[in-house]
Amino acid sequence: MRTFRFTKIHLIMIGFILFGLIAICGRLSQSEIVFLLATFLSIGLLVALMIYQQDAYRLTEVEKIDLLNQQTEDSLKKLLDKMPVGVVRFDKASKDISWFNPYAELVFTSDSGSLNVELMKDVISKKEKNLADSSVTIFGNQYLVYLDDTAEICYFFDAVISQDGMEFQSVIGLISVDNYDEMTDDLSDAQVSQINSFVADFIAKFAQEKKMFYRRLSSDRFLFFTDYKVLQELIEDKFKMLEDFRKASQDKELSLTLSIGAAYGSGNYDQIGSLANQNLNMALMRGGDQAVVKENTDNQKVMYFGGGTASTVKRSRTRTRAMMTAISDKIKMTDQVFIVGHRNLDMDALGAAVGMQYFSASLQRRAYVVYDPVNLSKDIERALSRLREDGQTILVTIDEALSMVTEQSLLIMVDHSKLALTLSRELYDRFTEVIVVDHHRRDQDFPDNAILTFIESGASSACELVTELIQFQSTKTRLTKVQASIIMAGIMLDTKNFSTRVTSRTFDVASYLRNVGSDSTEIQSISATSFEEYRQINQLIVQGEKLYDNLIIAAGADNLVYSTVIASKAADTLLNMADIDASFVLVKTDDNQVAISARSHQSINVQRIMEDLGGGGHYNLAACQLTGKTVTQAHDLLIETIIKNYSKET
Repeated sequence: MRTFRFTKIHLIMIGFILFGLIAICGRLSQSEIVFLLATFLSIGLLVALMIYQQDAYRLTEVEKIDLLNQQTEDSLKKLLDKMPVGVVRFDKASKDISWFNPYAELVFTSDSGSLNVELMKDVISKKEKNLADSSVTIFGNQYLVYLDDTAEICYFFDAVISQDGMEFQSVIGLISVDNYDEMTDDLSDAQVSQINSFVADFIAKFAQEKKMFYRRLSSDRFLFFTDYKVLQELIEDKFKMLEDFRKASQDKELSLTLSIGAAYGSGNYDQIGSLANQNLNMALMRGGDQAVVKENTDNQKVMYFGGGTASTVKRSRTRTRAMMTAISDKIKMTDQVFIVGHRNLDMDALGAAVGMQYFSASLQRRAYVVYDPVNLSKDIERALSRLREDGQTILVTIDEALSMVTEQSLLIMVDHSKLALTLSRELYDRFTEVIVVDHHRRDQDFPDNAILTFIESGASSACELVTELIQFQSTKTRLTKVQASIIMAGIMLDTKNFSTRVTSRTFDVASYLRNVGSDSTEIQSISATSFEEYRQINQLIVQGEKLYDNLIIAAGADNLVYSTVIASKAADTLLNMADIDASFVLVKTDDNQVAISARSHQSINVQRIMEDLGGGGHYNLAACQLTGKTVTQAHDLLIETIIKNYSKET
């Protein structure tokens, strides 16, 4: 019904009429009472008109709201009909479906074209009873289900569409320039300025191409912020910018590389930034020239990219001195110190353990080297025998150590940082605090309770790191001839008699060990290869077969047992052959595992291949152990892994 409203002209006319009526009454009537009555009636009429006007406008506003609600409801219906979200309205009491939009009809229509209303009711019923997961599969398609119990509406979201939101997840990353300090130490200000300009221009161009925000935090470190869509592009091309920077640096005759730590997730930028920093530290500890990426969730796997060059020395004497002080302070606060190497003890692990026992004994009298008396190689047996004769290194077995550990005891892990490789997991679990001294690239399965970590992948061996700690320690005692010789033997093992992975720091510690009594005759006596070992090494060598022209793989028989030392020596020998860039040796060990030793020159990253198989190590020296497989099966798996990774190397 159309409602009449008074306009301004109507109100003006009514005012004039009332004024005229009052004037006429006043003129015709001489009575004051009649005049007042006429005035009262006029005012009453005016008030009545105003009330009517107010009611008329109020009714109009209600009508407007009703009209707006009707229009909104029509718009929502049109939207629900068109949007790619299934919407189903149901009756909570009768469980009947009262309405559904076209997309919901599409969701519950089978390939034959028939609408399955019963399935619709069943999914909603299960969701009401909390029997259905948030994600359900309907006719082969995945949907996320949300139930609004109060409104009696159920929504079905396409899971593929829902996952598109990842593109907008936040990504925080840190970029570090490897070797920057070493490169600029002896340069003039003008030369340093040129290097800074080269680095800044490269990062700026990279950020501009990817349309990401970045800021330079220091001379050798940058921060960037972007979304997951850009990160996905970087992942798909395997962070090719690392290789581009390395080549650009080489063109300018600079030995600079980049390390990147990136993290992504929804919200909580503080956690994402902290994780990005952890990932950068991981990349640096693994030797640099690589990117480490992880989502900000507990169970997400870490992704590694790059690692196309061997590690270089990045540690400084200042850091080594600081680590010496920190480790010393911690040892003084304990009642006992136990030093362990990895399973299948080799000379580097034993030498590092002996060195750390000497280091600890000057601060804490009760310091012990823990060893497993089972499955010792011949050279380790000879070394342990000489240590007992020497009488300056306290040796205990795993069982003895287990009975001695207290709540105030400290564990020092040398030459390994993966719990799967530690000498005894049972012994490790007894300790609340651990110190790690290692020269391998840090990986997952790292000790959660590590309070100090001295990990330098640029070092030739764990013995080299331990000797540097000893050099900075002020003590009145000296290493004995046997102790110094075993530590030197560890360095010689990992450097193949100072032919690979050596730096000036390696020769510095070797000179120190020679000065304190290391003896070549003693080393030869301990490390000598027996005839039986030599025979087994040659058995493996003659089984070698080439994969491509520059890779060679040797595998022992499924029914023959070898030690890991034999496998590593065979791999070293094969690598010394002409035109061979990498060697792999597979053997069955006495614990019914398959051990793989991998060696390479600078052109192939065997660490990445071994990591894919669950192992690890260095760029050109790595290994792994496989459980539940025969040598033949492990051989086939190794070839598949090499082929997958070798294409990345070429």
